[in-house]
Amino acid sequence: MELQEAINHRHSVRKFQDKPVKREVITKIVQLAQRAPSWVNSQPWQVYCAMDNSLQKIKDAYHKQDTVGNHGQPDLPVMNREKWAAQTQANMKEWRHEIVHHFANFDEAHEEMTNASASLYHSPVILYITIPKASPDWSIFDAGLFAENLMLAATDCGLSTIPTYNSVRFPTILHQILKVPENERFIVGISLGYPTETTINTYRSKRRPVNEILHFN
Repeated sequence: MELQEAINHRHSVRKFQDKPVKREVITKIVQLAQRAPSWVNSQPWQVYCAMDNSLQKIKDAYHKQDTVGNHGQPDLPVMNREKWAAQTQANMKEWRHEIVHHFANFDEAHEEMTNASASLYHSPVILYITIPKASPDWSIFDAGLFAENLMLAATDCGLSTIPTYNSVRFPTILHQILKVPENERFIVGISLGYPTETTINTYRSKRRPVNEILHFN
């Protein structure tokens, strides 16, 4: 697959098949992602692959937390959406509007999106990206570059992805189950797998016209 095709083809998938992903394919994807640039080649990222029994333990533990109304304590702070910049709030509102109209009605959209999130998207694999706690904020940027490389590599291999905050809401659980050292912090989890043929996976979010974000001086 050509790079431009992979970029345009990639989109967030919210429901995966119960089909395993081969370890050698995961290894190939992560190896390609390693070509991402980083500050002074610091390569701050680590990747923890949750699948099979370990992933099921994570899903069960998250479900218990959700049941008692615990919304999580992620390593990166979460800002109330009302405090975001006006343009980003407008983009998010448009996204929510499009999601509702993509389904038959509001109730169906709400149910499908809620169930997807609560089940961690029925992911067969989640790749957790961490960086050392002893890192500058620039390492978060580096981890983002690595994550994008990873998702494009997965697309090239015929897989679908979605990067999620939801998957890293409970770092204490992740440290315990995945045996991640306490001196690392979780940046994002990327669900990986083969998509189901369902309405929720046919939605593709729009992008603003390039002349609204590109400024020549």
